[in-house]
Amino acid sequence: MPQSGNDSTCELGGFPSYAVNVSTVAQIQLAINFVRNTNIRLVVKNTGHDFLGKSAGAGALSIWTHNLKFIQFIQNYKINDYSGPAMKLGAGVEVGELYAAADKYGVSAVGGECKGVGVTGGYTQGGGHSPLSSIYGMGADQVLSFDIVLPNGRFITADKTHNSDIFWAVRGGGGGTFGVVTSMTVKVHPKMVYSGLTFYITSGNDSRANVTTESFVAALEAYWRKFPIYAGQGHYGYSSVYPRFDGVPGFTWQFHPWLAPGTKLVDFKKTIAPLLDEWKKVGFNVEPDFWEYDNFYQPWSTHFPLEVVANSDLRTGSRLIPAKNWEQPALLNQTIATMKEVMQKSALIMYNIVGKKQPHVDNAVNPAWRDNLFYVIVGFGWSDDSTPEEIEAANKAITWDAGAKLRSISQGAGSYLNEADVNEPDFQQSFWGTNYDRLLKIKKELDPWDTFWAPTAVGSEGWYVTGQESWLPTQNGRLCRKSSKP
Repeated sequence: MPQSGNDSTCELGGFPSYAVNVSTVAQIQLAINFVRNTNIRLVVKNTGHDFLGKSAGAGALSIWTHNLKFIQFIQNYKINDYSGPAMKLGAGVEVGELYAAADKYGVSAVGGECKGVGVTGGYTQGGGHSPLSSIYGMGADQVLSFDIVLPNGRFITADKTHNSDIFWAVRGGGGGTFGVVTSMTVKVHPKMVYSGLTFYITSGNDSRANVTTESFVAALEAYWRKFPIYAGQGHYGYSSVYPRFDGVPGFTWQFHPWLAPGTKLVDFKKTIAPLLDEWKKVGFNVEPDFWEYDNFYQPWSTHFPLEVVANSDLRTGSRLIPAKNWEQPALLNQTIATMKEVMQKSALIMYNIVGKKQPHVDNAVNPAWRDNLFYVIVGFGWSDDSTPEEIEAANKAITWDAGAKLRSISQGAGSYLNEADVNEPDFQQSFWGTNYDRLLKIKKELDPWDTFWAPTAVGSEGWYVTGQESWLPTQNGRLCRKSSKP
């Protein structure tokens, strides 16, 4: 972020010194060749929707792919073992643009839930969870081919049979690591019905719905216990729970939304009827707003929030909690007890979702996604008036308080690299599991110069940024090889 000193001067901080607003492959090639030959730091930026600072870097040259905006619909695309409808997307296409085009052509596309995410950038390259993941898998699972400029400046197409190692790695191996993707071709799916609900409710002694904190927590537990049922039917449960910050003990819970793809409203209501009955019994008096649409674009544009990523006083981390936790009663009880403990201090952004394994798909997506039932993001914040000690404590809490508690109930699982804690311990295992060794081998073969570097990326452990606090890595310093560190 920009840094302002006491003398009121403005500094670039972690912003790159130069940027190339690319419109052609040749411009990307020139930029990559220039930084490789001059040993200047390189960063790749699409929309800037990035949790870990991968699109920033002090003194760097930035390749900005945001304006590569073309979308091409292909009615019958044939490649390898796929034959069916597809869309070719330029690197700068955002989720909102993808969904609008899919609606226009009468299909369903797999993309993120946040409107401004760059689909072809770090979203897909990092795996890409989606409102449709419990049915169609991850965003990376949809890719049929990539066009990419490599660290040596070559422009290639990678698919299942051509440059197959690169194709495997870029689908889940992380953005800003293996090259600059200029476009990708993805499979799309039939248009279908969507039903779901939204609600917002607050607990406490002033609750308008007369919901006590005890009934609130009991209702939340009842919901958690039924996760296998809902994800097993392809649902996408997206909600957030926050401690109240107005001085009154209690919590808020907002669904935005609970989505049931391919399910009529009458059937959705039948599925969740037992849960609603339990909620009534514990005094959780909520009246959800139910709805049904014959396409995805309407519920997505109507019921999903417009989200903000850049926040100067908030730090987040995430964890994937596996299905096995629901198969062992004692472990499930421990999981629920831990979540109750974490929510006393931290926000919980919750996804009941599985990255469903797709036939004939093999890529670098974290294997933990295939067995996931509960993806959770936690966050700690501070205020403009916070002391340096308080800011440090809040940042450490993400890694060593909430993060440590979540790791204790998800051994062998991991985290989602696109929305993770930048200080995630053993990030190699956490983000990629058993895929890391193969990814590192491909990275070394493809980029022996380390032209592409990003925090927590494959191969990033060989470098460091100067002037860091151990509890809050930034991109404000100089990037150096560890072998040259005094």
